[in-house]
Amino acid sequence: MSAIDQNDTANDELLGAIQGNILKGHGRDRTANIFLEFHPDRIGQARAWIAQFAHTTVTSAKEQLAQTERFKRHKVPGGLFAGLYISAAGYDFLGVPEALRPDTIDSPFGRGMREAQLNDPPVDKWEPTFRALKIHVMVLLGHDDKLALSKAVAELIGTVRPLTIGADIPPDGIDHFMSTKIGIEYGNAIRNANGDGLEHFGYVDGISQPLFFRDEVELDKSERVPNAKVQAWDPEAELDLVLVPEHRDAQTRGSFFVFRKLEQDVRAFKLAERELADQLCLKGESAELAGAMLVGRFEDGTPVTMLNQPGMIGSGNANNFNYDDDQLGRQCPFHGHVRKTNPRGSGVEGGSAADDKLRMMARRGIPYGQRDVSTDFDCQPEQFPDGGGVGLLFQSFQASLERQFEFIQKSWANNIQFPFTNPGPDATGLDPLIGQGDMRDNSWPSGCSGSGTTKLSFPALVTMKGGEYFFAPSLPTLRGFANPVQH
Repeated sequence: MSAIDQNDTANDELLGAIQGNILKGHGRDRTANIFLEFHPDRIGQARAWIAQFAHTTVTSAKEQLAQTERFKRHKVPGGLFAGLYISAAGYDFLGVPEALRPDTIDSPFGRGMREAQLNDPPVDKWEPTFRALKIHVMVLLGHDDKLALSKAVAELIGTVRPLTIGADIPPDGIDHFMSTKIGIEYGNAIRNANGDGLEHFGYVDGISQPLFFRDEVELDKSERVPNAKVQAWDPEAELDLVLVPEHRDAQTRGSFFVFRKLEQDVRAFKLAERELADQLCLKGESAELAGAMLVGRFEDGTPVTMLNQPGMIGSGNANNFNYDDDQLGRQCPFHGHVRKTNPRGSGVEGGSAADDKLRMMARRGIPYGQRDVSTDFDCQPEQFPDGGGVGLLFQSFQASLERQFEFIQKSWANNIQFPFTNPGPDATGLDPLIGQGDMRDNSWPSGCSGSGTTKLSFPALVTMKGGEYFFAPSLPTLRGFANPVQH
């Protein structure tokens, strides 16, 4: 099934049954990810709460689209967005029979992120929420108004707190939720002067996304840069890229969901970025090219394989490119983050863009933490505080954890030999941003000699702090938790 017409009433049943944020990002600038471990004596109450929350609060894809349309026409804000996702441990706790679980579709879900073999830091180094909690459910709340989001979070905590601590209510009556069975991660969007979303290193993020609605596909065609007549990359995607039957015999569909907290050391990154520019003999305005080759795009989103300087018109939406004219990696190195994680048909001998599209995810990440310093290239790195404390709440939807998220992380980002079409004698190296492993040397186009490449290393400055795999069930399934457990 290719991109669909959201205005076709034939799609109403599908869009009303699946949760929002899967086929199209919810668009709120402030979020809260709330992780819950229910008390073992509260199974019935937890099931009833999930059903009620699904009835009253969870946002369907259909309602999300209606909110978007109201905002376009009348500038009416969408208000609160809510989603609810269940882990494998959650399905165990809730008593869902094995035959009715997503484990039957994708085995990594049942193992969980702790057993994912992604070269992640050991679990005892993860943050407490992900190390100590046996997370059953994650609730995502989103709002553009900070106060309104805080109120929604407080109301949710008040509702679920009795389900998480059971009879162990602290005698002082204080809500010690962070030390009991509830954890929270807040996200805050960062935007540049053009309104494009950034991550903390200062680069426009979330540009290359699969498009599932016909109006988005048509808009993409009309905004192609620089030549609307040439289709170098087609973002149109089938729903099967992110939607999957909830179990082997299900008629309803949901989506596998990945959450990873990735801490970014911004000061060290900016210093390393400057050092890399010096090592490549990139001076003055050309120095910005060093970071662009790391990421594969300049800070404003301009693809480095298309231009050797920022400033492309529509750069924050520039996605109509491939690597056909850069097969030696002289413009965008083979290890460039956006090339490593989406080679657009250039990664495997005889591969195709269509093959690589089957690996794509619907990414819904948002930065976390606050910084008071701009990351524009002319900002002095010394202005940034030492250490981390800021980063990205990576989130993605996909039909298969094994075929999409885990494959990209293991076989592309962490694989020092990928792309396999690299014609050079040396290994490509790790993805310098999210690659995890021992080898950090990469081949760079040498600006010092004017030709050829040079081997240089770039430090690992993104640290995984914890995460989990979830499944986003359909609304009928969530509402069905009001019924007794069926064995």
